[in-house]
Amino acid sequence: MQRVVVLSVALLAILISPSAFSQSFTDKAKKDSAVEFSDEDPAMQKAMERARAGLEDFLRKAGSPPPNTDQYSVKVRVSEGDQQEYLWLSNLKVQGELWSGRIDNLPMIRSVKKGQSYAFAKTEIIDWTYIDKSKKKVVGNFTTCALLTKEPSDVAESIQKQYGLDCDR
Repeated sequence: MQRVVVLSVALLAILISPSAFSQSFTDKAKKDSAVEFSDEDPAMQKAMERARAGLEDFLRKAGSPPPNTDQYSVKVRVSEGDQQEYLWLSNLKVQGELWSGRIDNLPMIRSVKKGQSYAFAKTEIIDWTYIDKSKKKVVGNFTTCALLTKEPSDVAESIQKQYGLDCDR
């Protein structure tokens, strides 16, 4: 089974107060630490499928954000040799067939840096998210739902309810 680094925790911590998370989850979020998680895990596979299913609608919204929405971000896989890491990118721009965004995480991979512009193909997007301020909720961020499957159920349910994450579909 392939192991990959997933950084969902960091973006969710930026978007919402980390006080709702369990101690281990909070610590990782505050430190922008990596969480190891297999992309072959059933919960992660389901998360990526959900993200792919809504990607076109997300990209339309990101291109022309509806009122009361912001913080549009995507998660892409960045590789360096045998190492793979999933990073969140914001400030999205389309450039012909490619997209670009600013890296929002502190990467473990040394070939990229936080704040750097990074170009990627639409097919490399494995997750997406934005904030709907009118509904006071995080939309998307499906890989966080996958990470929450490893948290105690009461913690996971509290986070889902508090932030409107729809992890049960």
